[in-house]
Amino acid sequence: MPCGDREKVSITEWGTCWWGFIPYPCKKTSIKTRYHYVFNPYRTRLAFFQKKYEGCCGSTLYEWSEGFAIFGTGNGPWVHVTLDKYLESTAKSIGDCPFNPPPPIG
Repeated sequence: MPCGDREKVSITEWGTCWWGFIPYPCKKTSIKTRYHYVFNPYRTRLAFFQKKYEGCCGSTLYEWSEGFAIFGTGNGPWVHVTLDKYLESTAKSIGDCPFNPPPPIG
């Protein structure tokens, strides 16, 4: 189970291209380094102006943030499905997972 493995991934994003001196929107693809995690379970933690998440990878509980939230505080429910995530930076280890890790598949 990947917990912070460093990987090169192909990312496609909208950007600006130029036709002479005229800008127009276009998609650009580049290779970037990301950190791979497989969380199960995970939950949303809303704080003012920031979306925070907590999730178990193996037997360790991690915390990470991404995106923007207008308002809201509090914890969402634990979601017991697999979240395959590539983060721009490593997630912060905040302790042991409060749940038993799921049994290995196979």
